[in-house]
Amino acid sequence: MIINREFARASHETFTIKPIAKLLDKYVLDGVGWADPFAGWNSKAQYTNDHNPQRKTTYHLEAEEFCKLNELSNLKGVLFDPPYSYRQVSEHYKLVGMKATQKDTSYNFYNRVMEAIYKKIIQNGYAISFGWNSNGFGKQRGFKIIEILIVAHGMHHNDTIVTVEQKL
Repeated sequence: MIINREFARASHETFTIKPIAKLLDKYVLDGVGWADPFAGWNSKAQYTNDHNPQRKTTYHLEAEEFCKLNELSNLKGVLFDPPYSYRQVSEHYKLVGMKATQKDTSYNFYNRVMEAIYKKIIQNGYAISFGWNSNGFGKQRGFKIIEILIVAHGMHHNDTIVTVEQKL
């Protein structure tokens, strides 16, 4: 397993942070066969989703519903960059005029999305997860951690932790 720690300024546009962009270039390549249920503005994935209709993504569905689409099969990988806290989940829902429920602000929120997509990733494919922990998709779903990137942002900012897992 590779573990690296780098410094870069914080940004709410995760994939524009230089060490993260470099890591994505290593795994995602042209993005073909990749899915991103929380795409935001700068995803490299072929299949993109963001429930905010102002984002230029392929779909504007709830992440779990996006992951259930039949179109998503035999994926090379998934970029999993959800809001990192329940407060952030609530803020994202508020932006689109919705109120987050308890179902949306619990561990179940992340788990439901992972459960809906992990089986669609091919053997030796990847799940690249972003957040404040390195939990990722996990052994119970058949993944092995192959690389962790810790991006320190300095001052009072939490580090961004990127966990790269390969499906066994």
